[in-house]
Order: sequence, then structure tokens, then C-alpha cells
Amino acid sequence: MTSDDHAEAAPAPGPLASDRWTELPADRIEDEPWWLVYVPDPSPERIAAHAELGARAGYDVHPQSFVALGANVIADTFTLGAMSTIASGCKIRGEVIIGELTGLNPGVITIGKVTIGSRVRIAAYVVLVGENHVFDDPDVPIMDQGLTSIGVVIEDDVWIGANVTVVDDVTVGAHSVIAAGAVVTKDVQPYSVMAGVPARKVSDRRDRKPAPPGRHALARFDATAADQWETVLEGCRVPDTERLEYVEFPGADPRDPRPLNDAIEIASMFGALPPGADRDELVARIQATQDPDTGLFRDPRLPGREMTLTPSHEEWDMYGLLSCGYALQVLGAGPTHPVHIIERCSANQLEALLAGLDLDYFAWPSGSWIDGFGTGLMLNRVHHGSTNTAPTLWGWLPTHQDQRSGMWGKYLAPVGEYDFRWLMAVNGFYRLTRGTYAQFGVDVPNPEAAIDTVLAHARHSGWFATRERNACNLLDIVHPLWLLGRQTDYRRSEIRTAIASLLDGVCADWVDGEGFPWQIGRDQPGLRGTEMFMAVIYLAADLLDESDGLSFVPRGVHRLVPAATIS
Repeated sequence: MTSDDHAEAAPAPGPLASDRWTELPADRIEDEPWWLVYVPDPSPERIAAHAELGARAGYDVHPQSFVALGANVIADTFTLGAMSTIASGCKIRGEVIIGELTGLNPGVITIGKVTIGSRVRIAAYVVLVGENHVFDDPDVPIMDQGLTSIGVVIEDDVWIGANVTVVDDVTVGAHSVIAAGAVVTKDVQPYSVMAGVPARKVSDRRDRKPAPPGRHALARFDATAADQWETVLEGCRVPDTERLEYVEFPGADPRDPRPLNDAIEIASMFGALPPGADRDELVARIQATQDPDTGLFRDPRLPGREMTLTPSHEEWDMYGLLSCGYALQVLGAGPTHPVHIIERCSANQLEALLAGLDLDYFAWPSGSWIDGFGTGLMLNRVHHGSTNTAPTLWGWLPTHQDQRSGMWGKYLAPVGEYDFRWLMAVNGFYRLTRGTYAQFGVDVPNPEAAIDTVLAHARHSGWFATRERNACNLLDIVHPLWLLGRQTDYRRSEIRTAIASLLDGVCADWVDGEGFPWQIGRDQPGLRGTEMFMAVIYLAADLLDESDGLSFVPRGVHRLVPAATIS
């Protein structure tokens, strides 16, 4: 699960980096082995070292564990659980058992009988002394009086700070914290916070009353959005027009068909229509943009353009199905015509179209195309009684997913000004899964691998706290984590901590009376950014179990329940 060298230069042509995950130097992996989920497959040297360790008599080393090449394991018996890590400089002696998801930082030493539970974090230079010299007889040299070994037990979910010593015949109870530099000479009760020499209990973790993550920022935002959403829509309304018209932000192109649909979706979040709107007039107007021959929705900026299923740079061809189709749905209606071009697509045609997608370099536009195709299937099924389930698509999806990364795209090594890394693949994952697995209520395959990759991307990008902080980049992280979190608890606590911090930042990006820009710090606030960032906030709140009682719920493109089922 690790590599001892940097990623090689990208092979020509282009930035595709084969199966490389990221570039991490060997010394960093050795000292910070928690990075193992973000790095490439093992090097031959590491595979051989791991195999040799597991082959020793009395050793049980899980294949998904990590022992740094610079660690010295000379234990008499040794058990190491799944996803546990031992960093460089550790000295493992005695009879040692380590559970799952436990990490030993550089310089940790075990002596004698030592049992460490699961989800334990042990900081640098901790010494766990599971044996003791006998020194009862002052007339006999200590070295000749032998040893006793009752053992040290560290129960589950314990954090031990740097330079701590735990002596023999001590059990550190579950969920406890041992402050740096402490010397633990007596048993520690569960949930204790210990400090000092000798260590004494300074508090009980259960007495702490932390505020639910993100609640205060969320409550302030909810009140603000509920009070100002109509003002936001009014600010993007085209003045001096007989019928209701919107632009993305003041001064933008009035021919753009998306702002009207975004306004409808924003209002629907609050269970309303845009102020002054007539539902029937809105339905008729959107339905009139549908091309009766193909069933796709026309962009008035491109009159007369022939629309086909062939992927192109004109994103509206497929995105119009989402934008117009879902706007009609939240208005309680649907397209007048079936999406004929999808309904009539044969298995052979669909297979050829899927084969033409470039998942290696263009995972995002490929996922976007699949999103549109899946939405067309849904609209036909819900509004026109279609029984077409596109089995070719559902057979293609699992066979083209990279099981190791959980993605339908590749990691792209930085080349010149292009630094996508996992961006294309993760953004493509969101669009592809939104229009298929999420839309039809089907579980995503390999969810744990996908979570690892999304988190690797998020961490590398700093969760877009300062750079490229736009609605797409954040939605394309939060929605996958929300969707996958409905299938598995894998890395849930880590995800919740990061999402709580993200939620605080996103709520603060709201501009009073104007909503959200699509790109924070660059664009004008407007309808697209507002609709998408509000979806991000709701999904983040739902991940934190804090969405109950909010005054808004996404009901359009970013709805939280499947729109149809595949039977």
C-alpha cells in the first residue's frame, strides 16, 4: 500500500500518470505512515519485507498493515491488525499484540508483554514497559534476580502523548488521554485525562460538553438564508420585462436558460415559488424549450443547432436535462415529450458511446455525460412510463470502475500549469454517481476505496479553503462523502471533523443580500453559486446529523432521495 519513491514523470502524451496516486517521498511515508492510504502500491522491497515479517514463527501480520522499513521488530510473538501502522525508529520487543487502525509514531518502544487495542494513537518516544526487574534482595545484584512480566494493556480509543512512560501491571482504560511526559504507574479508568509524574487524573472526558460540530455557524446561516433568499432572487431578476426573467448575476447574459431554473430550485428549497411567479406559466415556458424530435432542451443562445448524443463541448445538450427536468419536477410537472434520443438508443449505440468516453484524461466531462444520460432515463421512466433500464450502462459501470481507487478516472500527474491530480476523477465521480447510483437508489461499488480517494483529493487541495474555492469543487467532495456515508461508517469520525470545519468556512462565504458567488473571491454572487453552495451546506449538515429543522432542503438537481428506481 505504499511506495518508496516519487511518482515517475508522466508518460507521453499528456499528464496521465498510470496508477500512481500521489508523490510522497519515502522518508515521509516512513515517519508518517498514516499517509499509506494516499500512496501507490507497495514497492518490491516493501512487499518482500512485509512477507518476511509475516512468515516469522509466532507472527500474525495483517496484509493491510504497515511496518516502516526503519522500524526494528524483534518481538518474541507479534500480532498487528488491519490498517495499523508502525513508524520508523520504533523498537518492538516482547510479546506484543496491536489491534486495528492503531498508529505508533516514530521512536515508540515496547518491552515485555504489551497489548494495544484498536483505534489507539501513540505519539513519538512513548515507552510501554510490560516487565520489571526484581530487586527485593539487596545482597544479590539486580541483574541476577530475574524479571517479572504482568504486562501493559492499552484499551481501545486511547491517545498517549509524546514521551509518556507506562510501567508494568498497568491498564489504560478505553477512551482515555495521557498527557505528554506523564509516567503512568497505576491503572487508568476509562475516559480519564491523565497528566504529571506520577500521572494523576485531571478530568473525565464525559464531563466535557462540546457543541455539535458546525451548529452555531449553521444556525446563523439558516436564519440569514431564510430571510434573504427572496432578496437574492430579486437582485438577479431582469428589470423592465413583462414576464419573470433571471440572469446568473446582475449584468450577465439574459439568454442563458439556466438562471430561471436555478431561481425555481432556490425557491423550492424553501417550499415556495420565485416571488411573483405563476407556476403554470413557468411550466409552459420550460416545456416549450424542449425539442420534440430529440427530447433534449434547447439553448436559445445556439438556435438551430443539431443536438445528438455524441459527447461534445456543449455541456447544455446533456445538462439541460438536469436543469430543465428537475425544475419541472419541483414545479410538480415534467417534460412534455420523452427524451426520445435516449429512449431510442440501442444497446450497441450506447456501448459505442460509452467506449468513446475518455475516462483517463477527461473523467469529469465523461461523468457529466453519463449524468445527463441517466437523468434522461429517469425523466422517461417517471413522466412517460418507460421501462428502459439501460442494462448496458449498468453493466458498464462496475466493470470500468478502478476498484483500488473507487473512481472512474485516473490520477493525473502535474504537468506544467496543469495540476489536476485527482480533481478530474473526483469531480467526474460526483457527476457519474449522481445521475446513476444516487438517482436510482443503488449502492456504489467499492465505497471504502472511493472514500480514501476523495479524502486524498480533499486533503491535497486543503479542502479548497484558500484556492480554487468554487461550488463545483466543494460539491464534488461533499456529495460523494454524503452518498458513500449512507453505505458505510468507514473513516466517519475523520470525515465529520473535516466537514464541520468546511461548513464553518462555507457559511461565512455568504454575501448579505446577494448570496454566494460560484467562485469565492472572484465571481459576483448569483443564482448558480447560491443554489450549489446551499446544497453543499445542507449535505454537510446532514453528514453531521445537523440537518433536522433547517428551513431549506434541496429538492432539485441535488435532491437527497432517489428520483426513480431500477428494477
